Amino acid sequence: MRINHLVVAVVMFSALTTVDAQAGNSATVLQFGGTNLSSIAQSGPVNNSATTMQFGGFNQATTFQFGSLASVNTLTIGQGGTTATATNTAAAGQVGGSNLSLIGQIGLNNAAALSQLGILNSSTILQQAP
Repeated sequence: MRINHLVVAVVMFSALTTVDAQAGNSATVLQFGGTNLSSIAQSGPVNNSATTMQFGGFNQATTFQFGSLASVNTLTIGQGGTTATATNTAAAGQVGGSNLSLIGQIGLNNAAALSQLGILNSSTILQQAP
């Protein structure tokens, strides 16, 4: 009788843990060039992670993440100008339970826009002219 209860308990526990397992989305972009354009859109119920690094005269990055109230969205956008007149543009939007973002730009013309909708939102934007 005890063995039957043990087997049933193990089967129930493994069934519960398999139901909760859900995959997340992860994207990484690295660009070197005169003109760099990048666009990422992620929609996942659990976790969304995106990283964009651009090094060029004109850099433009767009990232949108949509998740549930249980999701964690993280994004990092790094843009570095390789010319004295470098232009960096970053736009990001996050919807989820927890939203974390970091945008860093080094160039003569830097523009960043960020929108977050969630329970816990944290953002850092760093801009530096040469």
